[in-house]
Amino acid sequence: MTEQKENTKKTYRYTKQLIKLAIENGYTNQDIAEKAGLSPKSTALVSRWRNGKALATERQMNFFIKEFEHLLKRKMEHLFYELEEFEKDGNTLNKVNYFKVSGEIILKHPIRKEVQLDKGNKKNVPFYRIVIIKSSNECFYILYQKNEYDFSLMSDNQELHTIHVNLSHPSENSAWLTRAKDKKTKYEQVIDCIDDFSINSLPTDRHSSIIKSDLITLPFILRENMLKLGHTPESIEVLE
Repeated sequence: MTEQKENTKKTYRYTKQLIKLAIENGYTNQDIAEKAGLSPKSTALVSRWRNGKALATERQMNFFIKEFEHLLKRKMEHLFYELEEFEKDGNTLNKVNYFKVSGEIILKHPIRKEVQLDKGNKKNVPFYRIVIIKSSNECFYILYQKNEYDFSLMSDNQELHTIHVNLSHPSENSAWLTRAKDKKTKYEQVIDCIDDFSINSLPTDRHSSIIKSDLITLPFILRENMLKLGHTPESIEVLE
């Protein structure tokens, strides 16, 4: 089978993201249908592409791949940061390291805790986050993040200082510090890892401020997102 014939059947994984870019650049659903080689009236299928309910083929997306894939690749690059410990003059200090992951974010799941406010009011606020990225080389990266940390540094007069920082910023990723990261080559490994995290992180203290439902629902949400990627774990019963 020639490469051209293969592209008539091979689905384009980033259909939804590419259609979104086309819309942002002024294309209507009717325009997209025409460029995809469909009838101008086939806007219902374009809507399914746009909502992530169906994937177009590479042939159908050929025009938009040429026009916007370079922008899509740029949007698929994600910057994060972490702390690295190092020793200096017998003291443990920190420095910030930045790292980039290219790929599709398939999960961002916050873990919240209950915080006491004034006048007896309470509020659930995120303090921990799980991010899972399917990278461009088909690996999965699991990032474990917190929005607060202790930063140790040496002042000019050689005094050791530890600063407690609570991160908050409109730029979402800048408000989360990666505390650990893991790399998996198979989606089943990701599911096993998150299942273990969910169970082992559940607090046994009934008075714990951690919102337990955020941990309990995590494995379900991950499986739901894996299904959207075309992965059906063995742990899911398929009813005929």
